[in-house]
Amino acid sequence: MGVDRSDYIIYGWKLPYKILDNEGKEIDLYDEKFESMMCGFEGEDYALICDGMCGSYNVFGLNVQSSDEEYEGWDFVDIDIKKFDDDKIITKFIEVFGFEPQTEPKLFIFSHFS
Repeated sequence: MGVDRSDYIIYGWKLPYKILDNEGKEIDLYDEKFESMMCGFEGEDYALICDGMCGSYNVFGLNVQSSDEEYEGWDFVDIDIKKFDDDKIITKFIEVFGFEPQTEPKLFIFSHFS
């Protein structure tokens, strides 16, 4: 069995593995409406990374930088978080999940294995 590794820099939120809507019902992250963010379709600025393999987490936010199998890691990445529009990112969170985030967005740098 092989394991693929992708590296991400995401400005957003680390969320629990089970995300509940306002009514307490679990949100199905494998619903078609999340596909462009989960698969990283061209032109999609946001990412939704789901890890049930070993980390039991979800990460959602602005995809600042990511790597794939062809390119491992980064040289130097210059990130100016002052340029990120928190209101726009929070609005996208509400649009995607249907409720407001409980915290302000943060910068996450991590490796994801699948």
